[in-house]
Amino acid sequence: MRTNVYESIDDLGRGRIEALDTGLDFSFGALRAMERSLWGELVVRYLTVESDDGDLLAFTPVYIGSNLNFNALLPRAIQTGYDALVGGLGMAMATRVAVAGSLISDRGWIPMFRGLGDRAGALRLLLGEIDRVAKKHKAQLTMLKDIHRDFPAAERALMRAAGFTEGFSLPTVRVNTTYASFEEYLTRHLSKNGRKHARKQFVKAEGVFTLRVIDDFEEMIPRVFPLHRAVFLKAKFQFEELPPRFFVECARSTSPKSELVVCETTDGRIAGSLLIFYDDREQQNKRIGIDYSNAESGLVYNLLNYTGIQRAIARGIGTLWLGQSSYLPKTRFGGVLEDQYLLIKAHDPMLKPTLPLQRWWMSRYSAANILAGLEKGTPL
Repeated sequence: MRTNVYESIDDLGRGRIEALDTGLDFSFGALRAMERSLWGELVVRYLTVESDDGDLLAFTPVYIGSNLNFNALLPRAIQTGYDALVGGLGMAMATRVAVAGSLISDRGWIPMFRGLGDRAGALRLLLGEIDRVAKKHKAQLTMLKDIHRDFPAAERALMRAAGFTEGFSLPTVRVNTTYASFEEYLTRHLSKNGRKHARKQFVKAEGVFTLRVIDDFEEMIPRVFPLHRAVFLKAKFQFEELPPRFFVECARSTSPKSELVVCETTDGRIAGSLLIFYDDREQQNKRIGIDYSNAESGLVYNLLNYTGIQRAIARGIGTLWLGQSSYLPKTRFGGVLEDQYLLIKAHDPMLKPTLPLQRWWMSRYSAANILAGLEKGTPL
């Protein structure tokens, strides 16, 4: 086995990637949309492990820059202080970070060839290449982003053995959509209160909102982008703000497929929209946009999500991912929280002493802790 580095997803190639267990977030189209939307001095490299014959065995994108919001999960005081420091003294004070994994992932992974025998050997090679590229680009921190709990525990142990400190990241939310109809989902999957809530939302929307699904939605981006930005600005955890180009590239993607659900008022105004990724096996309700000036913005949010669930069921897709936020309504939709892990390595000696504190702080993001907060009425 050997390693290689590519500067563009087009150089790596769609056909080679599709032989691996990528999921939606590491699919060719999603990574291409992200690459074509990079901002400022942010760059991406695609690190691979290949057979001696050149067959792709494993890969991960690595994004490097000083304009990444790497501290989004830390206390607000630290974020504010850091922003003030960089704002006052300039980007020379910004921490340069290498993030291994998809910047838009809701379920982090290391894509590998499904029949790969020596996964541990491939992972060791990949981790070594991540170190080399991070140091080449003068990164002060390296992060392995949101490794999902289903990723083999023994392989997470290899990451820790390679010098990474492991803490919890925000859990993702999975919904089982293996039902013959939306009515069966309501009856069998939701609690009595959940069913009542869902039906009430659709009754309340009658004569007020209409929903439609658009496959070719590129021309809609100028109209819906401000709503997606409004959700980003209101979010408690603000990761990377995606530019309009990202949504345009998603509209053009065929792997994964994409569509836009639009919620409109009776006079034709757009009250909200939902960007969906899907393939034959799974679906993501990827990005949501809401017009918060509408008094019924909460209803719009629910309608979009229920429509996304309807879309997955109608396609016969068994797994729907709802992302890493808004846990209270998503559990009402029947979502299950699943742990994810953030692994961090400091290359700057001044940052190394902060890692145990970061790990302690991020313990609050375990699925168990968040569920306990929901039960106490103190949602994250």
